[in-house]
Amino acid sequence: MFKNILKIVILGLIGFGLLVYFTAEKPEQVNPNVVANSKLTLENLPKNIELVGSKNIISSSEVFKKGTKTLVIVGNHDSLSVVKDLKKYFPIDMPYVMVANISAAPWFIKKWAIPGKLEELTKDSNIPMVYDYDGSMVKSLNQYDTSKTGFFAYLIDENGNITNIYNGKVKEDAMEGSMSEDEKKASLQPLVDLLK
Repeated sequence: MFKNILKIVILGLIGFGLLVYFTAEKPEQVNPNVVANSKLTLENLPKNIELVGSKNIISSSEVFKKGTKTLVIVGNHDSLSVVKDLKKYFPIDMPYVMVANISAAPWFIKKWAIPGKLEELTKDSNIPMVYDYDGSMVKSLNQYDTSKTGFFAYLIDENGNITNIYNGKVKEDAMEGSMSEDEKKASLQPLVDLLK
């Protein structure tokens, strides 16, 4: 009896592994020798986006408005756990939007684990976070770094031009509390200095 249950469990795990292997999307190949020299504008952004905590797809023009200076910060869960507190540590008048760069995660993680973690991150925040499931948002910003500790700040000016102004890092496992409040503030300080 025990052997039969063990066989079923092992075959189930093998079957699940094969299902994941054969249905996972192949990662996009990026040539590191190609430098993106194109000028980024609001027109480069995807027409529709999904916000964390919202079931509806909305127009990106509802979040990114021409005529308004906006800070856009792209990151993964570790870095976004620090970036979400930017206004807690510094007086920032400019609106900002976070973009969850999760396009490189396996599809089953995107479906089951990540939405809950991102909703937990934005639970006590009024800062919008774009759920970039397919990577269209980060691709439109010519951002291909998917490291979980990196964050990348872009400034959208009043004319709709987008400029990468800062690339930063946080400590590994920042979401699990590996950084003190002072360390979090110190990792955001260079970005804030650039905004002055």
